[in-house]
Amino acid sequence: MDVNLPANADCLEQRGILDALPALVFLEREGQIVYANAEARQMMGNAEEEWIPRPVEDVLWGLMPGTAEPQTHLAGTRRGSPFHATLPTANGRLLAVEGTYSISNAELRESVIVAHPGGRGRAPKTRLMEDVLASIPEAVAIEHGEHVLYTNPAFTRMFGYTAEEAGGGSLRELIVPDERLREHVTLATDVNERGRVTVETVRRNKAGETLEVNLQMAPLLVDGARAGYVFTFRDAAECHASEDEMQHHAMHDALTGLPNRALFLDHVNLALSRRARHPERTCGVLSLNLDRFREVNDALGHAAGDALLKEVAERLRHALRPEDSAARLGGDEFAALVEDIAAPDDLEHVAGRILHEMARPFEIFGHAVVSGASIGVAVAAEYTEPEFLVRVACQAMYCAKHAGGGRYELFGEPIEAQAGARVAARAHE
Repeated sequence: MDVNLPANADCLEQRGILDALPALVFLEREGQIVYANAEARQMMGNAEEEWIPRPVEDVLWGLMPGTAEPQTHLAGTRRGSPFHATLPTANGRLLAVEGTYSISNAELRESVIVAHPGGRGRAPKTRLMEDVLASIPEAVAIEHGEHVLYTNPAFTRMFGYTAEEAGGGSLRELIVPDERLREHVTLATDVNERGRVTVETVRRNKAGETLEVNLQMAPLLVDGARAGYVFTFRDAAECHASEDEMQHHAMHDALTGLPNRALFLDHVNLALSRRARHPERTCGVLSLNLDRFREVNDALGHAAGDALLKEVAERLRHALRPEDSAARLGGDEFAALVEDIAAPDDLEHVAGRILHEMARPFEIFGHAVVSGASIGVAVAAEYTEPEFLVRVACQAMYCAKHAGGGRYELFGEPIEAQAGARVAARAHE
């Protein structure tokens, strides 16, 4: 409905026309609602009272032109602009309304505002954004001034307040404990200065229980000016669990669950540091590579190869002591760190146990698969760099593989000489 009347509502005839309209009609002058028709007064609980001029933002909260962000005044807007907003009703609830406002006298800043309860003709973009906010798992609250304009279902689940209970109140009164009131004010200052703030803090639910939350607070901007705040809450315990899970995935092999190369090198570095403090006990690294992994992949497919790698990881764990650690370095290459050994013979005993485990047939998708492994053994000795210790263990493993596989080799001068010869040969190819 398009209404274009002057904001001067002193004429009884004009008032009668406005009161007869089946819509909420407001007349605005210089930022003040100077008149509301019968429909609007009844909705707001002022049906029989003389209307007292009020600021536009006190009557229509979070005034939004079209599907844009909230705006708190009408001056300078174009003729017939669409909007939606929130209207406090007589029963204490908030009513979503939408409609148009038209400037009747730009020089005097007079406008006519016509509104209907929200839902009819709501812009698709608006509905989409409401659906998005309702579906995200984080609790969201939008506040304009001291008024809560919107809370999503996750907010109700976290804090216990329904949208109707929270609407119109202030987050400060609803969920901020007394001891955090100063923090709440400081956060607003920080947001105004920095644009966005994330903190771990404490908030209170409807039952009076305190909750540890991760709070993100951001400004709600209109044409570059702050019109309110957007609050996003997450359970702090869930945030920590997510961070721990991300850290675990970053440092472990996704297929086998074993530590990856980065974490294994960290373990080796710590072992070398402990050895420096207790030189009477040493440590060593074993590098393991399957002898016939490519044949399994070619014959049975990559899924069978993945299943074999998982079984190898389990057998490797079984062959080691609880205080030792295994890792998958990539492909079919594994490694093990063995600590607190008195002599190289201890490492050779571990290598023998692993070879025995790998020599037994694997049951893969109904097939008996015999793979076997080649192992290289390197004792810490004078090595102080974890990368170098792992590298020499790999050199010993390649020597075992070139010798026919199914065996282990202990790194020493002969292997070092063989490795140097292979490097020189490749350089002349």
